[in-house]
Amino acid sequence: MARTFEFHGGVYPPERKQRSQGPVRHARLPGRVVLRLDQHAGRPALATVAVGDSVKVGTPIARRDGMISAALHASISGQVTQVDRHTITIDGDGVDTWQRLTPLEWRTANAEQLLTRLEQSGVVGLGGAGFPAHIKARVGERQRIDTLVVNAAECEPYITVDDLTLQQYALDVLEGAQLIASLCGAKQIVVGIEDNKTEAISALHQAVAGSQPLSVTVSVIATRYPSGGERQLIKTLLNRDVPDKGLPADVGVLCQNPGTLLAALRSVRDGEPLIERLVTLTGEAIADPGNRWVRIGTPMATLLDEAGLNRSVLHQLVEGGPMMGTPLADLEGVVTKTTNCLIAATRDELPPAPPESPCIRCGACEEVCPANLLPQQLHWYARAQDDAKLAHYRLFDCIECNACSYVCPSHIPLVADYRHAKTRLRHQRLETAKAEHAKHRFEWRQARLAREEAEKQARRQARRAKQTTQQTDSQATSPQADLRSLRIAQTAAKAAVRKAEKNLARAAQQDPQQPHDDLEIQLATAQENLQAAEARLAEAREAGEPQETP
Repeated sequence: MARTFEFHGGVYPPERKQRSQGPVRHARLPGRVVLRLDQHAGRPALATVAVGDSVKVGTPIARRDGMISAALHASISGQVTQVDRHTITIDGDGVDTWQRLTPLEWRTANAEQLLTRLEQSGVVGLGGAGFPAHIKARVGERQRIDTLVVNAAECEPYITVDDLTLQQYALDVLEGAQLIASLCGAKQIVVGIEDNKTEAISALHQAVAGSQPLSVTVSVIATRYPSGGERQLIKTLLNRDVPDKGLPADVGVLCQNPGTLLAALRSVRDGEPLIERLVTLTGEAIADPGNRWVRIGTPMATLLDEAGLNRSVLHQLVEGGPMMGTPLADLEGVVTKTTNCLIAATRDELPPAPPESPCIRCGACEEVCPANLLPQQLHWYARAQDDAKLAHYRLFDCIECNACSYVCPSHIPLVADYRHAKTRLRHQRLETAKAEHAKHRFEWRQARLAREEAEKQARRQARRAKQTTQQTDSQATSPQADLRSLRIAQTAAKAAVRKAEKNLARAAQQDPQQPHDDLEIQLATAQENLQAAEARLAEAREAGEPQETP
């Protein structure tokens, strides 16, 4: 058995997973889907279809906008009936006609082909963040990755999506892990799974023998919330500490959950864009709970009614788990790429929180914080809006797991306070990003000046050549390029693009739910500058023989 380590804190809420165990089924094909354009991290996708267009399952209907964004595909066949700034509505024809991409053999295809396929398929992280998979898989281009961690801990109560995925598709999940490991350069694959998933563990052990070429280690860890947090899982499996404000890549690790790996494999091997996902339907207000394959864009009301929702006893609908999920005000929502669970709870099941009382400084929150923070101090400074102190006490290392609120005897909504405070600090970060943008603009200006100087030199050389040879043809009067200077300008522009990409990818991974428009603008400007530099270099090469300067 693989050795495991301990992370600080954690709690043991009621698991309530048994109710949704059982064979995976397919939900009924919806008659209408409403596909949100913002159902992933980064910028919303841009619609590429119009009202009246006929589509098949898998037809691209929206393209990504910017680097951190994702494509969107029709999840049913039929006709587009509405397109606006936020959604695309498709009325189904009931036929379910497919449009697949050409299957690829990932072992022989090159990396660029595979990354392009992930991008074309709109695959994003299905664990909740919705981060584009093709961007995450490129992390090996910027940092050395030695380990791919398959995050199968699934520590949130109620949710059993990853558990059932591994029970039924363990071999495919591991093949997807091999695929992503080949892209990021990992040398080993480690699966972290809690010990309350016995059937999935058994399926994994059977599948490991057939998984090639990298070795796969299945590490069974104790059930404790939030063992599935990336930092906590990496500590438990590898005894590595992700630094403050850092990412798993900073310690050589890339994390992916089983659903994402399965979707990545299907996009490559089967040519299937991401048009459906597995969703846990549970809660005591549902008569027929379980895990179902659901088409993206399916109305929640339709899905829950199919599962036997008793609206008369429904007290609270939660998207996600009870600890980190989002309470929904009504049944008007639709299933997105990040919808992993819907809990239809009765009042007895998830009762309202008791009234808040003053903090008694018991320290219980500190004992359970998995990020080794001081929740008590963060609470005071959040209420006082002391943003400098919040930054000092590492507010942004809080993973919002709600363990502190769960044990608080005063029933203080601590995480709600932290979220409000984070919003204030993000404004400060935005100002910092603007300053960085100004720095980039200065660098690009320097590159432009270098290019213009090169052109001046080329014109001077042309004039001297004309005086010497007394030639009057157009070739003699054409400006001769200073290729060396232009190449320097091109190299500087490429470096600026790489830096802008790195800054954007890192910021988006650290905070995937926030917009990063300023960094997208920086990247777009850098790309335009590079295109201009390459165009001028190409023109110079066509103008005549190279005139290298010393």
